[in-house]
Amino acid sequence: MTDVPAPGERRSDPAATGMGGRDREAPDVRNGPAGARRRRAGANSSFTRSFLGAFARGTGLIAVALVLGIVLLQWSDASTDVAAGGHVPVAGTPVTPAESTTSTAPAGPRAPGDLAVLVLNATGRNQQAKPMSDRLAVVGYRTLTPGNAARRTDSVVLCKPGLDQEAAALVAASGLPAGTGVLDEAAASGMEGASEADCVVIIGSR
Repeated sequence: MTDVPAPGERRSDPAATGMGGRDREAPDVRNGPAGARRRRAGANSSFTRSFLGAFARGTGLIAVALVLGIVLLQWSDASTDVAAGGHVPVAGTPVTPAESTTSTAPAGPRAPGDLAVLVLNATGRNQQAKPMSDRLAVVGYRTLTPGNAARRTDSVVLCKPGLDQEAAALVAASGLPAGTGVLDEAAASGMEGASEADCVVIIGSR
């Protein structure tokens, strides 16, 4: 017996009804614009969570690497100091600078103008002391009034103690084949004007 629909009643056609009783002709809202937006929103949310998670993990790894690098660098420096025979300074201990090992060079001879020079004639001939005194003055020595000394054959340059370099320089400036000696109180007492001189040039007969 076939059911006859009542007036105004719509019978559903099984052929037009899909699985679940949904009308095949009805629009599928899951494939519409709203469904597409929901799928895109879900995909964006998942990508954002993945990106943030990867960024957080990368930042954590970089921080751990920096800390390990600093610790290893300090340990390496400390090990090098100990291996070299030194000691690792305690934190807060002031570091004392190394003492300078520079040596002071010996002072050179005094300048000619700093020396008072007396020239004495011991040749037994006249006018021998003044020409030599003038010659030394030209070089720069501060000469005293020349005079005479007891006759002797050899020439000599006498200077006060500590003026050995100055005596050698004075011999070279005089041009005499002279030796050098010390002008002490005993030597100066037998020569007129020698007490005021730093050096005395005695011209011998040879």
